[in-house]
Amino acid sequence: MGLGFFPVNYSSCLFVTINEKGFRVAILFLFRFLSPPLFIPWAQIESVAEKRFLFMRYSAIRIRENWPILSFYGKAGQRILEAYAKVSSKSDRPGR
Repeated sequence: MGLGFFPVNYSSCLFVTINEKGFRVAILFLFRFLSPPLFIPWAQIESVAEKRFLFMRYSAIRIRENWPILSFYGKAGQRILEAYAKVSSKSDRPGR
């Protein structure tokens, strides 16, 4: 997220909560003024792909009908990738 070569980096101030309906992103309460938590349902996710930049792996999340790609590094990115794979495999089953 951000403008081209100037991405936004929240370091350790971002909290990600994942459940069966989607995931929630919130900024540390000290910096949260006018930035409420954001919930993104799985149904609105177009794709989640594991990417690499130099030695770092991250998950690139593309939201339907939106241009920014959200990138999550570390455990948060890995957990989002795993949860999306689980949810998308359930929706691919016949009879669902």
